[in-house]
Amino acid sequence: MNYEVNEKTLAVIPLNDDRCKIVEKSRSYNVNTSSFKVIEHSCEYFGVSYKARLQGSYRFIKSRYKVPIIIEEAIGTVVFPVTSSYKGNSFWLSYSNILEYYPCNKKKGSTVIRFKNGLKMEIPVSFYSFNNQFLKASRLSSVVSDRMLRKS
Repeated sequence: MNYEVNEKTLAVIPLNDDRCKIVEKSRSYNVNTSSFKVIEHSCEYFGVSYKARLQGSYRFIKSRYKVPIIIEEAIGTVVFPVTSSYKGNSFWLSYSNILEYYPCNKKKGSTVIRFKNGLKMEIPVSFYSFNNQFLKASRLSSVVSDRMLRKS
């Protein structure tokens, strides 16, 4: 594994059980590992296990289902799953890179996301579900930001 989620990462999209697509601000490519393994490795790369990140998120926002996590505190990298992360291969998005989102007019049960770099992506998740996930990530990001500000 040689990829860590970072400030350029927009999405980690599962392709199958052992491959995923990495979408960054200026490029995208496939890697031969699951989306969950990319997230798990990224947590460990920055010094904390995925399980510990989940426990920390629970303490901060009191959510146990489709929990957003902090990948790296210093730059506030928060990612969130839009499908259940317990399935082992979820669709993950970077909270800080999303500019807006809205229901897809063409497909019921889908949401369109526009990232800050202008890229648009349609995901097969209802607007209601996506909004709920985005709000959880927002709460987590806010708690982390507040704590970082108090430290300085």
